[in-house]
Amino acid sequence: MQHCESYQQGSDYHSLLHASCHCCADLAKRLFFWILLLLPVFCVIELASYISVKESVPTRILYRAELSRRIQPGTPDYSQNRPKFVQAAAPARESSGLLLFHPILGWDYPPELVHADAQAVVYTHGKMGERRTCTNFDSTMIATYGDSFTYCAEAGDEDTWQTHLARKLGTNVLNFGVGGYGTDQALLKYENNGQYATKIVLLCIFPENINRVVNIYRPFYTYHDPLKLTKPRFMADAQGITLVPNPVTSIAELSKLDQDSFLQALGKLDYWYQLDRNLPRFRFPYSLAFFEWSESVFSQLSSRVSWLAEYHQPHVWDLFNQAGPLSIMCYIADRFVAIAKERGEEPIIVLMPHKDYVNELKDCKISRMAQFIQYLDRRNYHCIDAIRCMWEMNPNQEQLEAWYGGHATPAGNKIVAEILNREIGHHLQIGALTDAHRP
Repeated sequence: MQHCESYQQGSDYHSLLHASCHCCADLAKRLFFWILLLLPVFCVIELASYISVKESVPTRILYRAELSRRIQPGTPDYSQNRPKFVQAAAPARESSGLLLFHPILGWDYPPELVHADAQAVVYTHGKMGERRTCTNFDSTMIATYGDSFTYCAEAGDEDTWQTHLARKLGTNVLNFGVGGYGTDQALLKYENNGQYATKIVLLCIFPENINRVVNIYRPFYTYHDPLKLTKPRFMADAQGITLVPNPVTSIAELSKLDQDSFLQALGKLDYWYQLDRNLPRFRFPYSLAFFEWSESVFSQLSSRVSWLAEYHQPHVWDLFNQAGPLSIMCYIADRFVAIAKERGEEPIIVLMPHKDYVNELKDCKISRMAQFIQYLDRRNYHCIDAIRCMWEMNPNQEQLEAWYGGHATPAGNKIVAEILNREIGHHLQIGALTDAHRP
């Protein structure tokens, strides 16, 4: 009897075990079924999220979002991998930027400098630090200020647009462009060059330059730039616009750039440093990244919808559509015009072209600088929009590629000179007619 009871208990146990295994197998089958059912949905959501963010946020911003985590001052990666400024500068003063150091402007070309770049292009400078033009007329009517597109990087002295423009106008054209300059530095250089007065002065603005006027330490904006120097900048606040002088005012003070605490203090004054600290990550799961980047995604979607409706929205992630940076550019324009008129010079603001901006104008039908241009128009400032002028020439892609590499080619500089010659000549004719009829 006891044996039967033991047998019965064993049988019940095996039945229970069998039922349990059957239940687990059934549960596993159901789980596997739902995984098979939901996995494609999850993959579609992830893929859609990935594509949405990639298409909506510029690559340069996503690049910053990833790389900035590893190169922020104070982080272990930054401290371990960054070569100390003084150590890096010791073996090669010229390449480190020490030769170009300027206590007020951040950097500038010294007088009589002659150097060649990696492509063996030779750059010759005169007694004023200006880049030489290959002309020798009796008069010098125009001075030009701006960045490397004014300086004409990657083109020889004989192929700058200033040389071509001078030959067309029959008067020398001074080239005070400096590689890497923001429009703020170009303005301050003009202010410091009061002894070199000309009849006409051009402040040349490349659209990307607005990114530089909110930057105080070059590597905060362009991480791997060999020009690791500070610069002055204008700051916008509730009280208006104020100038923050160059934080490093002597060669001896350059050692501060080896101090993380000094760089972190500079970061409080730098738009790009602050942006990098607040950008969300872009990594798996991308559905989470989608929500973190949702503002950019929906802004871009709105822009695309408006494009289809032929009502064009501002360019997403462009600083010309942000009040602070735009107000600084407007202030620079005001200050430039006021100083030029005080000196008896004719101020002209030139918006410098590039194939990318010409193509952008073709596609979007509106300039990313539209609000800035409207401001200049309201103030009745003389502005030459060379981007639109080049767009109106209706060049094909082959022509644009021939005119521009990274910078303007010799052929591209000829086109820029033709545009400026036509626009400046037209302006001078109007001025002459106005003067002739003035009592």
